[in-house]
Amino acid sequence: MYISCLVGFVIIFLYCAFVTIKNKEIPNSISQTVYLLPEGRKWIFMLVMFAVAFMIVPQLVESMPNGYEFLGVLMSSGILAVGVDPLDKGRKNIIHYAGAVVLGVSSQVAVYMINPYIFSVWIPYIIYTLYMDDGSKNMLIGELAMMLASALSSLL
Repeated sequence: MYISCLVGFVIIFLYCAFVTIKNKEIPNSISQTVYLLPEGRKWIFMLVMFAVAFMIVPQLVESMPNGYEFLGVLMSSGILAVGVDPLDKGRKNIIHYAGAVVLGVSSQVAVYMINPYIFSVWIPYIIYTLYMDDGSKNMLIGELAMMLASALSSLL
């Protein structure tokens, strides 16, 4: 299970690195990478989000105390919504934003339930936001903190 989780984090890291390097532009968020992909390749974002959901979430669920496994359903639902919605150009991404909030909150509640000390990875984000934030990369830094906390809690 650890290998699957590790592969999931490697997939999302390589995807983000590839899109960033190819476009010579750091995105404001992981979700913005879908708009940096060529028009016929936007499905790659959905595929990466689905892979992450099915490779990382089970390890987090396995690490949680009994009775909190429902957070895995919320995390999976959130990341699947994030992956699917940007492909629909007709709406204002309501499903995407709702999925992102559900994913973010449920994953960090799970992190806290597994090991509250891992929550300290948010300290650099808080310092960045309070003292150095110009608003442009705040979402990306927050997403990276969320992924780091999730990775540490699922792999330790």
